[in-house]
Amino acid sequence: MTNDKFITDAPSEVNELLQDIISKNHTHLDDSEFVVIMKHGGWKSKGKTKLSGVSVLNEAVRMSMDKDAILYLNADMWNQMTDPQKRYVIDHALCTLDVKMDKHDDVLEAPDGRPLLKTLPPDIEAFFAVITRHGAVSEDVKRLAFAIKEVNVEQLTIEMAAEEQAKQEKEQQEQQGPKTDADGNILITDPNQAKIPLEGEEATAAAIIATTMEGEKVPVSDDDLPF
Repeated sequence: MTNDKFITDAPSEVNELLQDIISKNHTHLDDSEFVVIMKHGGWKSKGKTKLSGVSVLNEAVRMSMDKDAILYLNADMWNQMTDPQKRYVIDHALCTLDVKMDKHDDVLEAPDGRPLLKTLPPDIEAFFAVITRHGAVSEDVKRLAFAIKEVNVEQLTIEMAAEEQAKQEKEQQEQQGPKTDADGNILITDPNQAKIPLEGEEATAAAIIATTMEGEKVPVSDDDLPF
């Protein structure tokens, strides 16, 4: 016999726990209003038990409910969790929420003054922050911790490899000396290299082809003057 699926409002202690976690780890959500829904009778996604989820309310529902988002919790699992596990589940769910910002990085607000919210894709850095705060409280976290132990942390990351390659190329260039063309002339590859002052005819020729910022020829003799 399968359990009937239904939802209920979360008890007051769940809402108190939510507010405590927000005040400690998600202060950007301090002004947001949540409704917490407990889902009974099993909750799975792609064959895997789902512990929590969040949904940002659209403007019409938001105005009618006077809430900004819904936090869903798996009631069947919740009743079997320890306090650290409960904190982990809520903390992890809140990591998928953020406030909306305009192009000037100012928070976008609704007419009532509360910030508008948006959902975020999974963030590995946020995930590790949650693990650090609550420990290995789920099987997924324990498997990840085991995998990390098996990883060779001494291996180069992509960023480190790129920096090492750039360093080697620079050292090789310094050892080889300045580059020259087929006629043996030194090629200027560094814009900060000192410029060799020209003399005599070379200086005159260089001055003749010099231009101003406006693209007009710089007069180098009386014949070039416009009067």
